[in-house]
Amino acid sequence: MLGMSSTRLVWYSLLAVASGLLGLALLPPILPAEMGSLLYRAFAPACHQLPGRSPHIGGVPIAICDRCTGIYAGLVVGVAVTGWGRGLWRELGRRGRYLLLGSLVPLGADWVGPVLGVWANGPLSRALTGLLFGVVAASYVTHRLLRRAAAQPGRGDGAGESFG
Repeated sequence: MLGMSSTRLVWYSLLAVASGLLGLALLPPILPAEMGSLLYRAFAPACHQLPGRSPHIGGVPIAICDRCTGIYAGLVVGVAVTGWGRGLWRELGRRGRYLLLGSLVPLGADWVGPVLGVWANGPLSRALTGLLFGVVAASYVTHRLLRRAAAQPGRGDGAGESFG
């Protein structure tokens, strides 16, 4: 890590955290019951963990539901592809927050439709709407953090313009 730019360090750190969270959520079915139970409890404040709405590995539900699985996977993808999305966020500027808010619309519609009895959703729609939100949210936040890291005098890698 010696000589690594601050932007690269921030990016690798975000990618490690997002990947680690997704990995931890997938582990309970393959861990001993006591360890799996700890992970279920760790993710419980963020997810309802209903077995009928959660992916299963070997017949055992993972620590998060379909929608949260999409969100966590989207976080990994969003952080990973931020380098490709830089132009989008730079182009949108301050209006980028509207894209972020807009990514909540399909997720909200997929949630409220069944509540109102308008339509039924399934695992795929829950996961895909979560994935969309996760990708956009992670890309937006990652771009902002990388831009901030690149703007620090003497700490960026000269790529400040790439994230502006």
